Amino acid sequence: MSSPQHYNKTLRKHGEPEPTLYLARSVLKSPVRFSLRLSYWSSTDNCFRTCELADLGISPDKFICYANDTSFHLKTDFVDHISSICGGDRENELELLFWPFVEPSVQQKMDHFFHRGAEQVKFQPGNKLLSFDGRPPHFFDQRRLHFLRFGATDQGKVFRMPPRLLAKLLNRSRDELEQYFLEEEGRLREHELKSYLYAALNLQHHFSETYARSFPQALSPEKIDEFFLLELCRLNDDHDFWQERTDYSGLSIYLIRYLILFFDSSFPRQSRGFEQAREFINGHREFRWPERKNKVSTDEISSIFEESAETLRQADKKELSKLFRNKAKALHPDTGGDHEKFVRLIEAYEELLRGKK
Repeated sequence: MSSPQHYNKTLRKHGEPEPTLYLARSVLKSPVRFSLRLSYWSSTDNCFRTCELADLGISPDKFICYANDTSFHLKTDFVDHISSICGGDRENELELLFWPFVEPSVQQKMDHFFHRGAEQVKFQPGNKLLSFDGRPPHFFDQRRLHFLRFGATDQGKVFRMPPRLLAKLLNRSRDELEQYFLEEEGRLREHELKSYLYAALNLQHHFSETYARSFPQALSPEKIDEFFLLELCRLNDDHDFWQERTDYSGLSIYLIRYLILFFDSSFPRQSRGFEQAREFINGHREFRWPERKNKVSTDEISSIFEESAETLRQADKKELSKLFRNKAKALHPDTGGDHEKFVRLIEAYEELLRGKK
């Protein structure tokens, strides 16, 4: 990240993207600190770069002033300072950025007109979606945006998103994009986080199961973890993705956050019916011949219990249970009995009970 001294507004050439201001928050730090940053195109470096304009501390609202209980404005010296760096009048742009920190009572009174003139992302139908450097939105950004807007792990329609939606990903520095996603991800519920990262990193393409697109819960958790780490490291080493980054010796702070979120969260629970289906799938991943059931003959049962077949046939479950306990005491291996005979006794008892249903 460069300093304001590296940004020279007079060097911006005709046709280059307009620099944009954005609020950034610290990642994996407590308390959260805010800063005002500028995203701009650097013709020298041939990429989008970021410079930090002001450290806002933990309370950006300290730059907000209230003339009355129905309106607000930002400190004049602060607005003048930022405008002098960026060029032009930046007051309206700054007020939009600081809007979330305005007192709720004032927001309520101003909301009906405050956003009326907000600038919309412009997109000309028929134009190819490319940034100024000639690159389309990165696949990782597209998949993240698709989940955030539609909540689907199935990424089959990710490349058919409305162009106006994808245009939000153009002509921004990597840091501005990551801060944009950081804010959007704050709206996700806890049980959606793992599904979000599963979809964003396109982990489904590692699996051949038909349900991998929609039900990652049914897949092997160990395999999902393995492929997540693989794709995370691959993204960390993607030079086209990071633009201005120069140090690749470690994991980016934004990816460290994803690493923590992934292993601290779980997929949403499904209905009991789905859980039973998963148990069935997991239990049949490898074919096994069913165990052979050794049916005990009537004569052998009589011999084991030392009772006639007629007596055993007429006995109820309570009486059979009493007979079984008496024989079990004598045949149990812990009391000096024979293991094989004890197992056969259990099988004979189960055969008798089946006949009483």
